[in-house]
Amino acid sequence: MQMIEIYADDRGETHFRKIEIGLELREFAPPSVPVQVSAEMATTTSLFMMAPPGWDKDYHPTPRKQLCVMLDGELTVSATDGETIEMGAGDVLLVNDAASNGHLSQIIGKKNASFLFVGLEGD
Repeated sequence: MQMIEIYADDRGETHFRKIEIGLELREFAPPSVPVQVSAEMATTTSLFMMAPPGWDKDYHPTPRKQLCVMLDGELTVSATDGETIEMGAGDVLLVNDAASNGHLSQIIGKKNASFLFVGLEGD
């Protein structure tokens, strides 16, 4: 399983990279049969967010290292190196650019986009 991370280099420029999420077969909800499960991640906060079409016009860094889970709608995210990705329902982005020049998140389409953000411990 993979997810994309947006991160900052030592100059504060942001970039994307794919990260492999390791899974192992184990009991998760006995007596159900074992399933593929990742390692646990220590979390700090969680919140839901809804943003309107056209949001946002400015580059901004994340306020904390966090997972962004797209629940509904469509979004483009642009790094300062010029690369842009598209996200839709079910996509996950590890947002890890707190000390950077930021990224540009733009809601595309004609409907609101909704998200679940999960804050992660550590850098």
